[in-house]
Amino acid sequence: MYSPLRPADPRSTAPVERVVNWVYNPDDFNPSHLDKIIADITERWNAQAARHGFGFRFIPASELTPTCVDRPRLWRGGVDLLETRQCYIVDDIGNDQQAVSYLHGISRIIDASDSLVLNHAMAAPEWLERDKLAMIGRAAQLGLAVPKTVALPFRRHAREGLAVVRREIGDGPYILKARESGTGFGVLKVDTFEQLRSAVDIAAQTGKGYLVQEFLPNTGDLRVAVVEGEVVTGMLREQVAGRYLSNIAQGGEATPDTDLSGVLDDCLRVVGALGADYLCVDFLITERGPVFGEWCTVMANFSQFPEPARTDLADAFFRWAGRLLDQRSRG
Repeated sequence: MYSPLRPADPRSTAPVERVVNWVYNPDDFNPSHLDKIIADITERWNAQAARHGFGFRFIPASELTPTCVDRPRLWRGGVDLLETRQCYIVDDIGNDQQAVSYLHGISRIIDASDSLVLNHAMAAPEWLERDKLAMIGRAAQLGLAVPKTVALPFRRHAREGLAVVRREIGDGPYILKARESGTGFGVLKVDTFEQLRSAVDIAAQTGKGYLVQEFLPNTGDLRVAVVEGEVVTGMLREQVAGRYLSNIAQGGEATPDTDLSGVLDDCLRVVGALGADYLCVDFLITERGPVFGEWCTVMANFSQFPEPARTDLADAFFRWAGRLLDQRSRG
């Protein structure tokens, strides 16, 4: 499969360093919660990375300064990290728009170098990596079942979208969520139109774009991982009794899922249309069948999966990353 990640210039003499650097905004979460996230991910990544000859490290974006004088450089403590060809994951979804813009700058200066931003692993436009409205639109165009979705106007105009919500979705219940977010953060189930109106008034003050979707009763969320055009594994995430979120970060429980037949064709159609080398595709399991939820690039990393799916996906991920690092031309 064609890789949208640009290989090294064959004239380059930059040495390859088998490291995956996860760049993040340290201000998105309170310190104690952030420390737990980093510790949990690092524990799982270090062992899997070492089996494939990779190192792994987290780097706060605040420690990095991207520049371009003679060529793209990324400075950290007086060292230009782009002197060697490495892999990066840049966590560029967050609540602080200035921080998000800076993270975009970091990822784009890496893209201009010989190094690789692994979460830019699709040939489709960059916004399709994280904009849920764009994902829903493209999935519907590809023939997938999708939830009824309305994008709210901004700020004081947000209430103007409520008439469209009532016409297109009905009187509830609803899901209210940010267009660009992850890990189930800030996803709100709203039972009535009156409650939605108040929730929209609050959301309109955040400065973020929001969606309203129909709430679909479901038995869980199926995530399918596809690497280099091959379905590697999947997992079923289920809500704890009495809750509506199945995300692991929000208390959901995951089990490996080997029966992916009901969504296999849809997953391969999505991956082919996006030109994606690494993609996880999520479906709600409803009475009317699987309904597309969203897709995720490398941010949907293998550490979220239960064993043995975790190791299967880690093996596929590091083989792919290793081939990209060693690639000097498209040949």
